[in-house]
Amino acid sequence: MARISFFFLSSLLFLFSCNSPQVTAYQEHSEHHEFIGSCLDFLAGNDSFVPLTDAVALDELRQSAEEHASNSVIIGDLYYDLNQKEGKHFYIEGDDSIAYYRPQAVVLGGWEMIQHLCARHIRHEIERGFAKSSSILKKNPASIKEAEALAEKNLILYLKFAEASKGKPSHIRNFLFIPVSRFLKKGAGIYFPSCNLMDKMKDPIIYGLQSAKRNPETMTAWTQMMLAVTNFSASHMQDCKVSVESPLKLLHAEKTELRDVIEEPQKNKSASKIKFGAKARR
Repeated sequence: MARISFFFLSSLLFLFSCNSPQVTAYQEHSEHHEFIGSCLDFLAGNDSFVPLTDAVALDELRQSAEEHASNSVIIGDLYYDLNQKEGKHFYIEGDDSIAYYRPQAVVLGGWEMIQHLCARHIRHEIERGFAKSSSILKKNPASIKEAEALAEKNLILYLKFAEASKGKPSHIRNFLFIPVSRFLKKGAGIYFPSCNLMDKMKDPIIYGLQSAKRNPETMTAWTQMMLAVTNFSASHMQDCKVSVESPLKLLHAEKTELRDVIEEPQKNKSASKIKFGAKARR
């Protein structure tokens, strides 16, 4: 039975990666310097959600979504792992591709397919930010300011992504989930700025809880994340020192000024690879 399931998912993945016009449009434009901004606008359904200087990628994504019908895709369930005592959704393979712990085959319409690809791309970029933060501190523990600046950019992108994902299907909002280990590891990296983190992340967590009402496993994962962020914030109250140069402070002051945050990740970055785990990882 397991062999049949593996063959089915592998076959479906092959058809998806070869035949989906939405994937083709995504791959052709994912290295555009404003692709993250284009994806945020697409998810939000609003051209001015993130102001763009070049909307070619956004236009191509919309055209592909409008012109092409439904296609099969592998998405990932979000669940709570009792053994690991942590929610699980996706992980990063050695080749920097996203794979899912619990892959699931679904059929999505043209618009929802592009939304899913964009959500995965943005979340992948945030994960790359986490890895970079960890790498910075491992190489030089004294580079804490650089790691903190990157953490603020991560949070800005995460919050904008959460805003654009409001009301979207659960397979999109699942990408807002952050494993509890991100808030417990000491010395591994600075993933998000710690000051008042629960106040900033409460809306994304609420969106996740709302999408998990009918799934106890998913609800447990989101609830644990909420408790972890709450405890993390409470134990880091002394860190509430936002400098004048803080990009997070600029976000609150100017709201839509994200150019420095969303354009920088596109430099020397490849697309979030179209590779999904065909078998569950334990």
